[in-house]
Amino acid sequence: MRSFNTTSIQSFLPWVIALVLFSIPLPYVYSTVGVGLLLLVGLWGAWKGHVNRKWGYFWPIALFGLMVLSMAWSEDLDKSVRGLIRQLPFLLVPLAFMFWPTMDQKSFQKGVRLGSHAMALMALFFMINALILWVNGASNAVFFYHQLVAIGDLNAIYLSGVTAFFLLFLWFGQPWRTLNVLTSVVLTFFLILLSSKNIIATTGLLALVGVVFQKRKNIKHYGVLLLVVLIIALAWQKTPWQQRWNQEFSSSWSEALECEGFTDIYPWSGTTLRVFFTRVFYEQLSEDQSWHKGYGINAGQAKIAQRQNKYYVYCGYNTYNLHNQYWQTVFELGLLGGLLLLGMLGHLVWLSVKTDQKIILFFAVLMAALFVTETYVWRQRGMIHFLVIYGLMVHVFTPKTTKT
Repeated sequence: MRSFNTTSIQSFLPWVIALVLFSIPLPYVYSTVGVGLLLLVGLWGAWKGHVNRKWGYFWPIALFGLMVLSMAWSEDLDKSVRGLIRQLPFLLVPLAFMFWPTMDQKSFQKGVRLGSHAMALMALFFMINALILWVNGASNAVFFYHQLVAIGDLNAIYLSGVTAFFLLFLWFGQPWRTLNVLTSVVLTFFLILLSSKNIIATTGLLALVGVVFQKRKNIKHYGVLLLVVLIIALAWQKTPWQQRWNQEFSSSWSEALECEGFTDIYPWSGTTLRVFFTRVFYEQLSEDQSWHKGYGINAGQAKIAQRQNKYYVYCGYNTYNLHNQYWQTVFELGLLGGLLLLGMLGHLVWLSVKTDQKIILFFAVLMAALFVTETYVWRQRGMIHFLVIYGLMVHVFTPKTTKT
């Protein structure tokens, strides 16, 4: 550490960011090591006397504090202990960034850009692997959705969230250079093949909004517009995306909300299942009058299963959480937990307005959309992805002061 001066650490930080972002889709041990690397840099910063007290760090730390408090009323203390250990990054990541050395926007951009290039290489690996499987007799399904990334035991939706952020960053935060363009093309096709309805639609909408409200448009922005149209057209015509949308449109929301007895062969879709989980969320909290405190961190699954059994829902779904980050947070930590979660998203929106940085707003909207369909930050990959990008944005971007 003594041989590491300020200049050295500044050139080292982008590689730390890239390594941590690259570790997210890898087996869990690597992302754990990535968080450890963040902490090491934080320890170096603390030794050098760097302290960054920013309000943005309050929200995740306060949410972790509420998780600790929820142990007092947890429905299942053993599960809550395991959940609390898993959620430690809510405390450790913001604490690490509080002591990180000052970092400029160029270092942040270089780190994320390097991470995007690494992600493109990983995407090529998954697509080439699918091609090899197909040549050897596998069905076309190996190119799409969860089967595309099955070799890495990954969830296509979580990987779509990481990929979409890199795409928006390259489209609106980086110059139109050859390597960036190639990376964008690879990640665009990868996002299409991952076939996440929510993420493709949200990414396309954000890109369209970004181009429309771009003050000085150039060939890059019209290229992005063309690429977005290509995404939607290819996704609709050549992937299971269209079929999955059609399935959603033909499903019955009212049945999911009102039916008193389902069967093992009931044709659940992604949307109707989440609508039913919303019903479970509301009915169970209302029946137990637990809106103010929830059931404790990681301790609500038995209550979810209890409500599903009441309606004879296929027993395999009893192991599912609510598949909605907002509902799951309130279910386990009460309304205050939900407000703290919204506080993090709200802080990003505020920071975007104060710094005039579209990428911060895009990240906030992308996460807000993901939270509707996934318990994104209750799973290690989603949690580390969100907290690392959130922490970096709070650390790097300083609100403009208003002159009087």
